[in-house]
Amino acid sequence: MDSNTVASFVQKPQTIVRFISIIFAIVVFGCISARGYDENGICLYNQKEGACRYGIGIGVIAFLGCIAFLAIEVQFDTIENPDTKKYITLADLAFSALWCFLWFVGFCYLADMWRRMNTAPLKTEQVNNCQAAIAFSFFSIITWGGLTVMAFLKYRRLLTEFEYSRDNLAGDPYSSPYAPYPTSQGQGDPYQAKPFSDQQADSAPGEDSADKYTPPPY
Repeated sequence: MDSNTVASFVQKPQTIVRFISIIFAIVVFGCISARGYDENGICLYNQKEGACRYGIGIGVIAFLGCIAFLAIEVQFDTIENPDTKKYITLADLAFSALWCFLWFVGFCYLADMWRRMNTAPLKTEQVNNCQAAIAFSFFSIITWGGLTVMAFLKYRRLLTEFEYSRDNLAGDPYSSPYAPYPTSQGQGDPYQAKPFSDQQADSAPGEDSADKYTPPPY
């Protein structure tokens, strides 16, 4: 990829939002992994191990998913098969919508567990990290919601382009805008003489009927 292509790719709204989602995911699972446990390895979210694992899990998978879709997006314009593009965009739409929902669940879960936690004996850095994980879980709902909307709009655009291309490839039967030359019923083509026509009734005996002018029927 040349510099212009890279610059154009980086400036895409979907790419920017995906990079922001990567940063938010790193903050969430990084804060929980670093300061989400006490010295005994107990989760600080009301001592619920599932809360810490959930936050770390969705953060790591969100990070890997964003990296995967960024790698696919780099080569997206070089894909010639429209069906492949459609399925990739549909997978992006489904993944983004699912993770938007999972981030919402994670935000509610972590916030509720933190609300029930006695934070008095905790250190300042532990409190800050746990609260940061909750806050960036909420921010992730917004970014992944934006990715869902953009993937949906992209999928609709691809469907429109696919239908347009299919109609053009199929082609419409050509119909002339001009009316055909009128002919009498049963006379056939008035511009072509019959190869074995009978001798004209008004032809004289011994006279070649081919030499006699016959006006075309109208």
